[in-house]
Amino acid sequence: MERLSRLSINGFQLALALLLLNSALTFQNHWPTVGVRWVPELSLDLTVLLLAVAWRGPPGRRGRGLLLGGVILLVLGRYMDVTAPALMGRSIHLYWDSQHLPRVATMFIDSVAGGQLALGGLALLALCGVLIAALRWALDTVITAMNQPVARRMLGILAAVLLTLYSAGRLSVRLPTEQWFALPVTPVFIEQIRLALDATVFRNLGQIAAQPPLPVLNLNSRKSGDVFVIFFESYGALVFDDPRFAAPLAGEFAALEQSLASAGWRVASARLESSTFGGGSWLAHASLLSGLRIADQGDYRDLLVSSRQTLVRRFADAGYRTVAVMPGLRYAWPEGRFYGFTEIYNAERLNYRGPAYGWWAIPDQYSLYRIHCTELDRIDRPPLFVFFPTINSHAPFAPLPPYQPDWHYFDAPTGEAVESGAVELSERLDGAALGPAYIESIRYNLQVLGGYLRHYAPANALLLVLGDHQPPAVVGGREIPWQVPVHIFSRNPAVLEPFVAAGFRPGIVPGPTVLGGIERMGRLLLELGPLPPQPEAIHDEGPRQQAQCPGGEEG
Repeated sequence: MERLSRLSINGFQLALALLLLNSALTFQNHWPTVGVRWVPELSLDLTVLLLAVAWRGPPGRRGRGLLLGGVILLVLGRYMDVTAPALMGRSIHLYWDSQHLPRVATMFIDSVAGGQLALGGLALLALCGVLIAALRWALDTVITAMNQPVARRMLGILAAVLLTLYSAGRLSVRLPTEQWFALPVTPVFIEQIRLALDATVFRNLGQIAAQPPLPVLNLNSRKSGDVFVIFFESYGALVFDDPRFAAPLAGEFAALEQSLASAGWRVASARLESSTFGGGSWLAHASLLSGLRIADQGDYRDLLVSSRQTLVRRFADAGYRTVAVMPGLRYAWPEGRFYGFTEIYNAERLNYRGPAYGWWAIPDQYSLYRIHCTELDRIDRPPLFVFFPTINSHAPFAPLPPYQPDWHYFDAPTGEAVESGAVELSERLDGAALGPAYIESIRYNLQVLGGYLRHYAPANALLLVLGDHQPPAVVGGREIPWQVPVHIFSRNPAVLEPFVAAGFRPGIVPGPTVLGGIERMGRLLLELGPLPPQPEAIHDEGPRQQAQCPGGEEG
């Protein structure tokens, strides 16, 4: 009786150990969080592992340590494989993405209170400790059981049967047995090795030089107007496609279009496919400025070491003063020299002295006002090409600066701090909380854009406003297209006509047709615009305000 009881306990422990190991290699992401959920699937990796141990025999002490390390590595690979696409909307590329981890970590650390960060770190360490201890126990239990010939034979037969069922399902479309298994983890590491080799040893360094150059800017003999290229951070097509975001924002888009029409502005809109998803904004920027699809850090690196002429240089060749407004730029930016900008206004040069809002600190409204009063509010200046990637709609979309209806608020060297609401550590990792914050950040973008167009933008300007990528998948989901809206604003209907002929639709809401990749937009801008406005067709119907520089450097 005692022996039967002992066998029952041992059998229960073995079953529990197998269940734990299987679950650790088959879990799925609990969207929209960084957590995981259990799924009733079988692990092919564990099946192969059991068959190998049953065939070769239980390993010794050192072998157990190596086996535990391998299982832990597989668990980490599984977590990476299911979590990265759920959060970012794309699979991870360890070779390139790991290079950005220090800055991402710095941003995260700077944005979270020290106490919360310490508690979160301790909780993570404790969780890792418990997980490793549980995996060690489960692995030791299975290996100890295999010291018994009967248990070893049974586990070997079980593994062989499962492997046969998986193979049968792979070979026959009529058998559903393959669907019982989760995707194996081992190929994840094989794929990462392949990607690393493609990025280094097998990289095609001549692909940039082989691409056709950008066209020359289409100009005529009359004076040209200013051109703005404004990238709204994380401005994805889901703001028009997903009811969770489209419904709350529909009123803002309609009001913006109506108010701009009353001020003499017209708009045409379309869709583009971004070269990135959920992050990597510089890849979208590079795609537009180069006219090439820059989809990963390898493409980006190859572009920067090439001699390709960019959109910026095309405008400079046509007599434009080229200005980059980069409020999120805190480090050296050699890319600016490659692109050919005449002036670069980074965070330091923008000279913002008001209250800081999260990691990005500077309100986009301030940056636009600052560049207007230093570069645009001048007499007898050349036409300007202004490149402005915004920052306040960057994840985690909070804390958000308040929109100032009176832009002269920024004339003072400092402003009063405004309570924007605390953001808890858990909220930064939870898509359910990020969604409403994302909506508010888009509202802020639209307010800034509308205010500038109504009160400050030059009457002869052409504004290209577009998104860089969809927001991270933790906000809107991973199974959505990589589409972004693009809008052309002008007071001259003749400027919009060639864009409408190319596929744009009049109005602020884009149609369903995708014009192509984001790299096509740079070519369209050179081929179709900017035509100067006809004086008789332009009526400055909106109230104009005189900007004053808010202190600091004027040039």
